[in-house]
Amino acid sequence: MAKKQLGPTTNLFPMPAVLVAVKTGEHTANILTVAWCGIVGGNPPLLALEIGQSHFSTPYIEAEGCFTVNVPSSSQVVGVDYCGMVSGTTDPDKPATCGWTMAPASKISAPLIVECPLNLECRVVKKVDTGTGLFYLAEILETHVDEAVLAAPKKINAGALDPLIFTPDGFYHKLGERVAKAWDAGRALKKA
Repeated sequence: MAKKQLGPTTNLFPMPAVLVAVKTGEHTANILTVAWCGIVGGNPPLLALEIGQSHFSTPYIEAEGCFTVNVPSSSQVVGVDYCGMVSGTTDPDKPATCGWTMAPASKISAPLIVECPLNLECRVVKKVDTGTGLFYLAEILETHVDEAVLAAPKKINAGALDPLIFTPDGFYHKLGERVAKAWDAGRALKKA
């Protein structure tokens, strides 16, 4: 099959659509939608994300040194898209606009979005200036999950979580059906 070269792109399918929350005042917070986010380490658990330097949330992340990553379900797409379209300078109370409840985290100053089924408390451990953006490496200090999406005491059922997915073609998606079990499907090619 013929291949066409596209040059450098951000076409890695899919990406999570997450909500990054940061404390902006004593009783206020901002929410920013981010798709360029992923797990990059396991011990300690680390994630990385990139945020434009001009975003309303950026100076607050710099001042607080922390944020929460809140994983919305696909049914929350309207609020997720809104938080990615509208700056905190235009709407200083995006949580209220979206009908979301902010709750204190257990280890950091940034709040959790109660309605998101999965929340990660993150502390910035390293920052890289990318020119127009900042690449944050953050340690996950705590994980909060709705009991309804647990398959076992510490195992999340991805289907029940129903995370919202973003694709570089500018659309949101839901997870599809399972294809195979990891660390098992490849056994078919193992030599005895």
